[in-house]
Amino acid sequence: MKVLEMINQRVEPLLVKSGFDRPDVRILVRNQIYVSLGSSLVIVLVTLASRWSLAFAAGAVLALVNFWALARVVEMLIRTQGGGPRSLFVIFMVKMALSGLALYWLIGVERVPHWGLIAGLGTVVVNVAATGLVQVGRKKA
Repeated sequence: MKVLEMINQRVEPLLVKSGFDRPDVRILVRNQIYVSLGSSLVIVLVTLASRWSLAFAAGAVLALVNFWALARVVEMLIRTQGGGPRSLFVIFMVKMALSGLALYWLIGVERVPHWGLIAGLGTVVVNVAATGLVQVGRKKA
């Protein structure tokens, strides 16, 4: 547990510098970094960089980038009250277009295994569910 606390102490200041002021958002982003990169590293190493594991890693990194961008937009909207819905819509549409282009390239051009890609994208669901359950457990204790 001390190793994780040591890693957290190094990651937290980087997240604060990146503009994540709210602790709950920082926890979600930090955990998404751990889940995406950690699971990708383990799966790529265990499967000796198979195409499926590389597709998983690509999906996990894409999910991490999207999650990071969404969290930044939420932080920005919380800080600045004016022009929220319009700027959120524009940022969301640009992010969706870029994600669509990345998915098109991965699926259409590179022909990565789609189940690996889907599993990698699913790291967001695992992160949000696990972090939510831990937070609820802490509040009840």
